[in-house]
Amino acid sequence: MSPPGRPKGEYRSAQREGTSVSPPGRVDGQRSSATGGRSRTHRSLPVALLVGAAALAGCAVVSAPPNPSPAAPTPVPAATAESPQQRALAMLRRLADKDPHHAGAVYLGAKFSAATGDDRQTLEWLDRLEAMRFDDQLEPTDFGKFADTPAYRERAERFARIAPPVGTAQAWAETRCAGLVPEGTAWDAKRGELLISSLTLRSVVAVNAQGVCRRVVPEFDERLLAVLGMQVDARSDTLWVATAAEPSMMNAKPEDKGTSRLVQIDLAAGKVRAAYPLEGGGMLNDLAFAADGTLYVTDGAGGRVVRLAPGGARLEPVVAANTFEGPNGIVVLANGDLLVADFHGLSRIAAPASATPRMHRLPTPGNRYLGGIDGLARAGGYIVGIQNLVGRARVWSLSLDAAMTRITEARLLLRAHPDLKTPTTGVIVGDRFRFVVDPQLQPPGEGGALSALPAGRTGYRILDLQLNAG
Repeated sequence: MSPPGRPKGEYRSAQREGTSVSPPGRVDGQRSSATGGRSRTHRSLPVALLVGAAALAGCAVVSAPPNPSPAAPTPVPAATAESPQQRALAMLRRLADKDPHHAGAVYLGAKFSAATGDDRQTLEWLDRLEAMRFDDQLEPTDFGKFADTPAYRERAERFARIAPPVGTAQAWAETRCAGLVPEGTAWDAKRGELLISSLTLRSVVAVNAQGVCRRVVPEFDERLLAVLGMQVDARSDTLWVATAAEPSMMNAKPEDKGTSRLVQIDLAAGKVRAAYPLEGGGMLNDLAFAADGTLYVTDGAGGRVVRLAPGGARLEPVVAANTFEGPNGIVVLANGDLLVADFHGLSRIAAPASATPRMHRLPTPGNRYLGGIDGLARAGGYIVGIQNLVGRARVWSLSLDAAMTRITEARLLLRAHPDLKTPTTGVIVGDRFRFVVDPQLQPPGEGGALSALPAGRTGYRILDLQLNAG
């Protein structure tokens, strides 16, 4: 969600430039957040909620976008001032009251309440979620110590009965490297490799079907920050990546805060070819190519979409700042319009290359909540989304009507798989959806250090889902 700063906590920077991809069971001094990976928090949360989330975690937050009004805010008397936690929870309550189908607001209300230690309020939110017939299992790591209580376990069992496992997946590979904190994915058809971005190593790792890993850019390049979404341009044999400053990344500097760049990598040479800064800062997130070569990129911190025209020298806005709440996944539809995921759901931007693009929220069957989708992928008639903000994460196959004005079908491809550990993005290869199923395989321990790999594991598992089944 997943988007600005890292509200759940900070990674500690690696100490050496050019740290090699870690061998199995070793993380080469990488540090991670005390509460887990990026996507379950800021890659899709609105800025106001990020402030509350960070306060709950007791850590620093990236600054919110500047107030367009020059007037100073009216001081609030100390005796009546609300804490960031109270403001975040009040916002969630108003949103849930306004939209009774907004499972994201209710789930986060339970999660934030658990973080404050308010068990009674946590139970009220969870009971409200159950009354909505929320059909995914609860993620215990979202609820901290509350997950150890009988009241939580009782409700978790009830949600599990509502949401039994769906779908089967086939193993494609298990990486022979670890310590990456994977985020984005792209498919290099020329080399038959899955490209995986790393939030910590400031690099991209290529993995073949045998799980062998190699760095796409062997030498450290400071123009690469924490790497998020990616797209391969097969015509030029280049990889385009969205990068943003993160406390988690190796060699992080205080002055990097708020910096974000779109970077082009020469795949054959293994070197950065060009970098395009996001003026004013923000957090470039996911990206998609249009047929004419225009590259569209979500800005999670700015709540907007930007573009780089073919041969262009700078990123230009497509829609105004704060049009979206934590925009994340993005794909180009068959007619050239954009499909964008954010905290509230899925939206279409019509005529994005024109002077007057138009944004429309897309209704869903039965008002199903499809907010909090991290990665979107499209190829041919397939559109696939990974929803990871609420519950244990689910993979959806999505269909739109001919006019592209509404979602006509949301079919579950995978739910409650035992390996699910907050997947983020994936790629469509033929009639299969390929993705890293367990980016949070190495949860951080005391002090933020990534934990060792589980016994018997060599790295992250990459699964395939059949798209034309069922």
